[in-house]
Amino acid sequence: MPEQAASPKLNQNEAETLTRLLELELAQKRAAWKEAGARRRNARMMSFAFLIMIIIGCLFGLFFAFSMVRDSKPNERPSSEMLPGER
Repeated sequence: MPEQAASPKLNQNEAETLTRLLELELAQKRAAWKEAGARRRNARMMSFAFLIMIIIGCLFGLFFAFSMVRDSKPNERPSSEMLPGER
């Protein structure tokens, strides 16, 4: 009979131990998920920063290219009036 009295207490201890272990495992998984989320956010921010730098570089290159093309053209004014010596 004494074994039957100890059995429910043993089952209760096992249940508490199992509950603690499951809570510990869940806490570890949550920490891993948060860390993975932080890494994902960091990678996303770095990719956006890289994309913005590429766009700014392209805009600067286009500005430089168009300013060079504009400077290389001769400044000729097409005149609709004829000069007095031209006929």
